[in-house]
Amino acid sequence: MKKYNKKIIDKAVNDNIFLADAQKLIFKEVIFDSIFRFLFITLFLIYSLLNRTNLAKLSQMTADTILNHEVVINPEAYYFVWMIVLLALLLIALILAINGIIFIKNNYLKKIYKAYKIYDLVIFIASIFVIINFIIMYIITPVTIDGISMENSFYNEDKVLLWHFGYVAENDDVVVIDASNYGGEGSFYVKRVVASPNDKLTKLGTYLYVNETVVDKNITLSEWFSITDTFDSSFNMPEGKYLLFGDNRRHSTDSRYFGLVDSKDIIGEVILRYYPFNRFGIPDKIIKEE
Repeated sequence: MKKYNKKIIDKAVNDNIFLADAQKLIFKEVIFDSIFRFLFITLFLIYSLLNRTNLAKLSQMTADTILNHEVVINPEAYYFVWMIVLLALLLIALILAINGIIFIKNNYLKKIYKAYKIYDLVIFIASIFVIINFIIMYIITPVTIDGISMENSFYNEDKVLLWHFGYVAENDDVVVIDASNYGGEGSFYVKRVVASPNDKLTKLGTYLYVNETVVDKNITLSEWFSITDTFDSSFNMPEGKYLLFGDNRRHSTDSRYFGLVDSKDIIGEVILRYYPFNRFGIPDKIIKEE
């Protein structure tokens, strides 16, 4: 609430003077504010319900990163905490808006203004939690690298930021996928996109080409079959499918073993490593050689 408006309302309430201007200000600052927040939180709630599965995955990654894998949290636990907070804020805003209309109609300015000040304090504290969670659950999520499959680009226990809002994977992006359908139940893989839909794969000897560019020099026949499900020497990438490899090819479980990855299982792109500080920076688009 603006300081000037607050002074006018304080004066009217404290002096028990029910000025028309004060009524208008209280309606604008209290009732309108409560209704606006109610509608805004309702949109959050609907979006959260429609995207429950994906938000639960992002919540799990966030919890694992914050807790450094020391505590095992149910994938949906953090998500449900978020939902409870939203429902609580929704209920508070609704109650205040309804009571505010009743109180103002009966000139109980002091009661509604006192309730609003308590509500405003609660909202301020809760907003910090909401804003942080909005960022990490809808836009950017902190993730901890687990394993050596992305060396020498990323190392075990590196902490990175994952962009997932409106993301569509492209070649050379470093991405995080839900590994549930690829042999990693309840876990996530960090890999690099090697080929995208409509790219052409070609196997010549042990060399694997993507659109005439060599992406692997030691591809075996069994690995080629795992990727393409054919022994033909050429293959066109189907719609909605991606070829993913770890940068540390000798120690990576990737598309050479579990096949192509569906676009729905790609959660987002790694856009920044923020820890350790001596390796802070944006991921390279090329593989770092040993």
